[in-house]
Amino acid sequence: MTNPGQVSVVIPAYNEENTIRELLERIYAVSPHFEIIVSCDGSTDKTAELAESSGGIVLKHPYNIGNGAAVKSGALRASRHYIVFMDADLQHQPEDIPKLLVHLPQYDMAIASRTKHSGTHMHRNIGNIILIKVAEIISGYKIDDLTSGFRAVKRDIFLKFIHLYPLQYSYPTTSTLAFLSAGHFVKYVPMPEITKRMHGHSNIKPFRDGLRFINIIIRVIMMFNPQKLFTPVSIVLFLTGISFSVYQLAYIGGIRSSSIILLLSAVMFFFNGFLAEQLAQLRRDINK
Repeated sequence: MTNPGQVSVVIPAYNEENTIRELLERIYAVSPHFEIIVSCDGSTDKTAELAESSGGIVLKHPYNIGNGAAVKSGALRASRHYIVFMDADLQHQPEDIPKLLVHLPQYDMAIASRTKHSGTHMHRNIGNIILIKVAEIISGYKIDDLTSGFRAVKRDIFLKFIHLYPLQYSYPTTSTLAFLSAGHFVKYVPMPEITKRMHGHSNIKPFRDGLRFINIIIRVIMMFNPQKLFTPVSIVLFLTGISFSVYQLAYIGGIRSSSIILLLSAVMFFFNGFLAEQLAQLRRDINK
């Protein structure tokens, strides 16, 4: 396993007083040398006090901003070479941290992926599968779990993309796609031990956040490989325009404006893809 003295554990937390003390005790039982940072995102209960009394470094947001904001604050505060991110509600088992760290530094990110044996909600599993399929089609990579918040990363690489991570949900989606699209190595580690939330309630709304996740997927692909979107659209428009043209020539005796518009749109999408590719490259160079 990676030297525990090189590891920070970042825990975004919002009103998790029922679990935070047990979580920190179990993390320290794995290794007392971990740096534990609890990023308390505007909690109104005793989460911050209990985390401090349990030996954690506590960051306090004056009011709730979002899970992504808490993760970003924690990552910036972390002082170690590697960071483990995990939820504060005991969905993720601290005893599994070594299963992720064993894959660093060979990989740049190790993700605890849920399996069919994980005790998660059925609607979440279905939603996760749909998002994964969308992400795989757009990104061109095999993805085992897109939204798992239990992961280990190299801090320097994670911070390279911090400007992309949303303040709310979902930093896991964004960071996974950013790492893959930039050519970094990602390892998926099956974790049937992941369970559903035992206390409190989740702030994720399946429909609202599902649309937000898809928007994140498209935004990240536009950042790293926009032609993955523009080229397929241009091909579909071109083939549709050709099909309409052939039909109109055969049955109407001439090509109508609808076919011309489709063909011109195909050309515009194709060349806009090249332009977007150049702009994306310039943006990545500026942010290096």
